[in-house]
Amino acid sequence: MELPGNRVKDAFDCVMAWRTDRLTPRRCPVCGADGLEISDHSARPYVEWYILACGACGLEARLSLPLAGPDH
Repeated sequence: MELPGNRVKDAFDCVMAWRTDRLTPRRCPVCGADGLEISDHSARPYVEWYILACGACGLEARLSLPLAGPDH
């Protein structure tokens, strides 16, 4: 299942909370079930990439956050 457009902000909020505290379980931004899996696949310093997966509803979403590249 893809991430519905109206849940993108909720998904980013989950990622931001996860970045500061990776031990606290997160709820799926789509179905609300506990156990959202978040993994970091970033290619810093250019982009942050996260994969979100929920076993309860089948969510598999990829979120990207572009970053300013290094100064040359």
